[in-house]
Amino acid sequence: MKKYRIVVVGGGAAGIVTAMGAAGMGFSVALVEKSRIGGECSWTGCIPSKALLAAAKKLHTINTAGKWGITVTDTIVTTGIMGKVQELRQRAAERAQTRTLLEKAGVEIFFGEPRFINEKELDINGTRISGQDFVIATGSSPVRSKNIGLENVPYYTNQDIFEIQDIPESMGIIGGGPIGVEMAQAFCRLGSKVNLFHSGSNILPKDDTELTGRLAEILEQEGIEFNLTSRVQNLTQENNRITIMAQNSAGTIINKSVAALLIAVGRQCNVENLDLEKIGIHFTSKGIDVNKYLQTTIPHIWACGDCIGKYQFSHIAEIEARTVLQNILLPVKQKINYKGIPWATFTEPELAHLGITQKEAEEKGIKHQVYRQSMSLIDRAIVEQEDQGMIKIIADPHGKILGAHILATNAAELLNELLLAMNANNGLTKISSLPHVYPSWGYGLQRAADHWLLDLRKRWYVEFGLELLRRFS
Repeated sequence: MKKYRIVVVGGGAAGIVTAMGAAGMGFSVALVEKSRIGGECSWTGCIPSKALLAAAKKLHTINTAGKWGITVTDTIVTTGIMGKVQELRQRAAERAQTRTLLEKAGVEIFFGEPRFINEKELDINGTRISGQDFVIATGSSPVRSKNIGLENVPYYTNQDIFEIQDIPESMGIIGGGPIGVEMAQAFCRLGSKVNLFHSGSNILPKDDTELTGRLAEILEQEGIEFNLTSRVQNLTQENNRITIMAQNSAGTIINKSVAALLIAVGRQCNVENLDLEKIGIHFTSKGIDVNKYLQTTIPHIWACGDCIGKYQFSHIAEIEARTVLQNILLPVKQKINYKGIPWATFTEPELAHLGITQKEAEEKGIKHQVYRQSMSLIDRAIVEQEDQGMIKIIADPHGKILGAHILATNAAELLNELLLAMNANNGLTKISSLPHVYPSWGYGLQRAADHWLLDLRKRWYVEFGLELLRRFS
């Protein structure tokens, strides 16, 4: 039985970063993966969903060409779209060359079903290996709703929706999180009549409610029908059609007949068949229990990425993996820092999130001010006819950024400047004072920060200073 310094269980973002980092420093590393290197994001998440959204955007541009004075008369054929999405997914995987890079770094890769024999040994389909430290990075998978008749109807999740061959005439989506909302816009633009059911009063409940409300209005204008505060009660199938029966908060029964159904109600950690309970590792369906250093209840077994159920994003999984690696190899342990976690939902316009929301600041009693900049007043947005969004910054009385939320074209890219400023302790004064290229989308950030200076002008001590300056001038 071969022994390794580190055994990584899971070949997604967190597992790859851990294995590559340890092997790059000369340690012996084994990586165990059930199916494909790359994980959920590469094969059934971020990559194919962005390809599908891009295809939908191209078609939407053609269909709305009239607003540019362009007339499109030829027939548009969309039968090759899903094949192209699958091709682009494969191309991205091949260009990443992740498996080749891992093997060149010295990582030994095992494919199969992993199972803990004890705290120091792992079985992979009959092959046993041991490790000094283990890192569980098995990711997450979609939750299947219970007690609504899901077993009686065909349905998709993010794991197989990208294998669909034909765009359905209509689609029902259960779930108003990022997956549900992104796919709602994509399939609506591709020609499906979309009905989305969500139990909450706002889509994207972890984001700023002012901006999610505006995004919902934009998506409704494109043709998506939202059924909010609605819980699905039953699913039935007849004549190749699926009937969704739901009840809203007012007690009204809603029935919708659709050709296809997508379930996007949340994620659960992948721990099935790992036998964690047999070796004493605590976990729930939401995630593996870890401490502030990302150790499980067994100190030499660590966990990171989606399987711990914190922030289920690939970029956060990478940060967690680096923290785990440092804590394994260095004598001084580092706490995981989730301050100012950024994320984005890649609808059009995009919705990007950084730090706390206005609601969180109010609930926690944090002194703050909100600075808004409508994209309808930004020249670049006006001339590109993409001016429906807003930049919204939450700052303390001294201009320090506490949170930022952007609904706009390229919102995720715009957010990166504010992320850097926030972590470098550069406040709104600095952003306002630095020249931003005109006319760019980023120019809107400078205009948003200018509101801080206008607000500062109203304070008594500034008024007093300006009055003295005027008198002595």
